[in-house]
Amino acid sequence: MPSIHEEKPKSLPEYLALIEKYQTSVEESLWYRGCGKASYELKPSLYRHSGAKTPDHVADLERKLMARFRQRSLPYHTRSLVDDWNTLFFMQHYGIPTRLLDWTENPLIALHFALMGASYKKTKKGKLGFKDDATVWLLDPVKWNRHALSHQSYNGGALTPGDEALGGYKPNNTFSSMNKYPVALYGEHNSPRIVAQQGVFTIFGQVIEPMEKMYVDREFPEYSLVRITLESSNIDNMRKSLLRHGITESVVYPDLEGLALEIKRSFGF
Repeated sequence: MPSIHEEKPKSLPEYLALIEKYQTSVEESLWYRGCGKASYELKPSLYRHSGAKTPDHVADLERKLMARFRQRSLPYHTRSLVDDWNTLFFMQHYGIPTRLLDWTENPLIALHFALMGASYKKTKKGKLGFKDDATVWLLDPVKWNRHALSHQSYNGGALTPGDEALGGYKPNNTFSSMNKYPVALYGEHNSPRIVAQQGVFTIFGQVIEPMEKMYVDREFPEYSLVRITLESSNIDNMRKSLLRHGITESVVYPDLEGLALEIKRSFGF
């Protein structure tokens, strides 16, 4: 049974060297997901609901969420939400639980999310003390999709809405007709944030377990998913290094909220 390969860089240069090593060994660009706590699972928000115990529960929840969002959001936007895919990406942007899991094509953006999302306490000397490790996940969308869709003899890469191979994941499908495993897809760039963050997605199907468990239990190809663990003792220095290189809040969030976060941090708040 395969296990997930894990790397533990101690500095920003070591992290970048690892990215270079893995990126040069694949057909297309790797995707990345940064998590401020290493124990966070690769599972979308919809599947984290306490009542989502079976695919049928998840399917019912998705239908109700989409219907409620369409009904109640009309006064706040001018978009047409007739298309299910557009609705799904729009919901994801505003934090409504969906079957989508956010990734990025930019390894520095993922590192920012991991390091800046790590919880800390200030010590008596004013330094930051980090308790938990953080993680950046590496995904090979080509290897992953070809295995996830092997029953369809799929030989392509990341998908886009409208691709025939993505038909088994269409919103509002019955889950009994849905494909089992998540697949990597490009979504709608519906905000300046997702453009700046080079956002991409995985969308889940019938199997409600996290991707790292699928990788092991369902024998996904070696190195299609890799874990980079950022140990708590190294987070503070890596965080400072990343910020010195300009990967700051206003870059990741190109709006007034991002600017405010950056100014607050710069002045010690």
